Amino acid sequence: MIKFRLDRNLLIIDVETTGTTGDSSIIQLGAIKFSKHGKIMNTAPFEMNIIPYTDKWDIEAERVHNISKDWLLKNGNRIETVLRCFEEWVNDDFKNYYIAQWSCGFDSTMLQLAYTKIDRKYPFSYRCYDIASIVRFYLALGNELSFSKKGQGQFKCAIALGIKVEKENLHNALFDATLAGKMLEKIIWK
Repeated sequence: MIKFRLDRNLLIIDVETTGTTGDSSIIQLGAIKFSKHGKIMNTAPFEMNIIPYTDKWDIEAERVHNISKDWLLKNGNRIETVLRCFEEWVNDDFKNYYIAQWSCGFDSTMLQLAYTKIDRKYPFSYRCYDIASIVRFYLALGNELSFSKKGQGQFKCAIALGIKVEKENLHNALFDATLAGKMLEKIIWK
């Protein structure tokens, strides 16, 4: 186990998108709150679907998350509404949270770009925690995972930690954010 100590709580986020480049849209945002003491908070999670706000639509991305453009146009929300609801869900001073995600860079960058798209200031700290690096390092210390092997994704890391995962649930933003939180919780020593 590792000793866990932060000066702020974490918002563990995950996004599904229309592609993997900066001209893509977030189409699903999921998040959970994680205590600075190392536990998933007992609060309702956040999840909303989003109508694409750029023209980019990559069919390969759709095959991964299995969310169609037609479905989003009928069931999604405008990005302005989603970000307002997300901020209301945080319901706290944004300075009390750091963003955390599985594999730092993509999800938080896409969230920052969404704020830019609607001409709003990004309200969160730019400090971001990479749960994938923490978990992979922990597993490598116990020789349960080698840095030289391929396939060290969220599914295989969860399995290595003894967390049962149904593969068909992966690539849902809330499921992936929750799974990242469960892995982080599993390796924490309070």
